[in-house]
Amino acid sequence: MADRAPVFELHILPMFLQVDRQHMLRVNKNLDLWSYDSVKASAKDIIARACGETPSMPTANVGGAWPSEWRALFQRWVDTGFRRLSLGQGQNYQLAKFGNDFQLSCDVNIPNAPDGDSTAWFDIVDPGPAAATYRLWVFAGEAVPPATDTIPISIQETVAAAAAANGVTVIDAAGSHRVTATFA
Repeated sequence: MADRAPVFELHILPMFLQVDRQHMLRVNKNLDLWSYDSVKASAKDIIARACGETPSMPTANVGGAWPSEWRALFQRWVDTGFRRLSLGQGQNYQLAKFGNDFQLSCDVNIPNAPDGDSTAWFDIVDPGPAAATYRLWVFAGEAVPPATDTIPISIQETVAAAAAANGVTVIDAAGSHRVTATFA
C-alpha cells in the first residue's frame, strides 16, 4: 500500500507550533506558517532549512530540528501536490436539543470518491463558553484527481448546552452562518 498523500490542515499545520509561527513572522513577515498559501509558496525554503541533511530550522531555542518522520512527511506533502481540505457548503443547518446537550447538523455534498473515502465534518474553531464557532470541512478522498461528481450526506456534532444557548457560528464555503437552537 502506498503512503497516503498528506493534507495541510491534518498533517502539516500541526507541525508548526505557535512559537514557530511567531518566530518566523518576526524573521519574515511574509511567511505565516499557519497559512496554506504562505507555506506552499515557501515550501522550497522550508525544505532547504528544515528537511535537508543538516536542518537549521526550527532553531534549538524554539524546539530544535524536526524529527526525520516530520521532514519526510513535509517532503511527501510537497511531492504529492500540496493537498488541503476544502470548505464544504452546508444546507439545512440545525441545532436541536439532544439529551443534555445539543446536536449541530447539516446536509453537505461530498465528492463521490471511487473508494468511498471522501467525508465531511465539523471542526471546532473556538469552543467559547458562551458560543462556539465551527468550520465545515470536506475531504475529497485519496483519488487523484478527485471525483467531480458528488453525493449528499448528513453530518452532526454534539454541542454542549452552554455553548448552544446563544447559538453557534458555522463557517463554510458560502460564508458564516449563525445557527440558533430549536427546542422540539
